[in-house]
Amino acid sequence: MMSTSVSRSASLAELAGLVDGELRGPGDLRITGVAALASAEPGQISWLTEARFISRLAQSRAGAALIPASLADSPKPAIVCADVEHALALILGHFAPSLPQPAQGIDARAQVAPDAVLGDGVAIGPFAVIESGAQIGARSIIDAGAYVGAECRIGEDCRLWPYVVVRERCTIGDRVLIHPHAVIGADGFGYYLRAGRHHKIPHLGGVMIGDDVEIGAGACVDRSKTGNTVIETGVKIDNLVQVAHNVVIGAHSVLCAQVGVAGSARLGKYVLLGGHVGIRDNIALGDRVQVAACSCVPQDVDAGVKMAGLPATEFRQYLREHASLRKLPELVAQLRELVRRVEELEAAADNSQDG
Repeated sequence: MMSTSVSRSASLAELAGLVDGELRGPGDLRITGVAALASAEPGQISWLTEARFISRLAQSRAGAALIPASLADSPKPAIVCADVEHALALILGHFAPSLPQPAQGIDARAQVAPDAVLGDGVAIGPFAVIESGAQIGARSIIDAGAYVGAECRIGEDCRLWPYVVVRERCTIGDRVLIHPHAVIGADGFGYYLRAGRHHKIPHLGGVMIGDDVEIGAGACVDRSKTGNTVIETGVKIDNLVQVAHNVVIGAHSVLCAQVGVAGSARLGKYVLLGGHVGIRDNIALGDRVQVAACSCVPQDVDAGVKMAGLPATEFRQYLREHASLRKLPELVAQLRELVRRVEELEAAADNSQDG
């Protein structure tokens, strides 16, 4: 395995040039790393995204900061950025150490089928398995213990971290990153009940993953009954997400940790699902739908709608309902008092009639 390299320092002027920002302060100030305001040391650069956090910057030990253009002044040397988040990503990339990876070629402890096709510059780590008919695109890295099934297609510049499983007949695009222990192409969860027993439904399809997709550790994308489960270009899937058979995830959607998408659901482009969201089978979510964490969506949702709750409703309706729920104890007490007073009035009326 290649060793990691130590990140180099940079002057504040060099970093300003890297992010195309406006330098405020000494350009020769040396910066050795990046840290949050609360933990930064004098040789490090930090950041703030809004002017209201200026007091935190003043109290920080950071040597410099990335600041938004809306901030008129800074108590420390700074780089003024049109987009602080983008600038921060560039600087983090500058200081990031090189990732360890297998050397190019096939490790002597790996098992590669004779008819597997490997592109230029491919690296196959120890104990990885590449089955018959698989194709691995140029410069892709298959880490230790990973498995690529028969007739799979892995694109260029991909990385499968240790113990990733890609089962037979799955297709993965270019620049796809799959983190450890993710499973692509396991059987869909399908059974039918006959004579008191559950019988397995064969899943003959595959999984198709587009370019520039990232799939987190322990995530599962199941193969389809027929056709393909589809993850389109630019989708980002967090750790421990379950995508069931025949699902379609539209381009550039984001699925946060522990999301579950049931069979044959269809998600549009740029959909955002918060952590622990559940999507029912056979429903459709339009483009740019957003669902708050811990919600469950039981029905189709039109494009652009924000949802929350269990079951999920339109977000403003959800807020109104929960505002009412907070008043429920007070309302119950009032209702009990009204019931008591009605009973007293009825009893007084009965007594009057008897007299």
